[in-house]
Amino acid sequence: MKITNKTLMVSFEHDIKVGNNGAIEATIVHQAYVHENKEGKIDVDLDFCDVVNVKFLGIEVEGGYQGYKKFKEQMKELGIDVEKLLDDAAGELITDKDMMKLKAMYKFK
Repeated sequence: MKITNKTLMVSFEHDIKVGNNGAIEATIVHQAYVHENKEGKIDVDLDFCDVVNVKFLGIEVEGGYQGYKKFKEQMKELGIDVEKLLDDAAGELITDKDMMKLKAMYKFK
């Protein structure tokens, strides 16, 4: 066997609150793919993966994906873009310290 490449895949979650007074709660799921690039440096590619455990005013949005989709549509009718709120919040969750931790996991796996 000749191994030509290796990749570490890590899934991780953040619980967030968005909207007025944190009215919308959710768990944001990301996946990180940590690998060595052609120059020998460790790279991390991040993918936004899923939104789970969605609550509105403390009440769980039930019905899985279809329930969440319906919730987003209802909120959009009220002028609230849930997807944008969550995307904006997700973009601020992963810090440089997190990236260093992911790179360190690759080195020591």
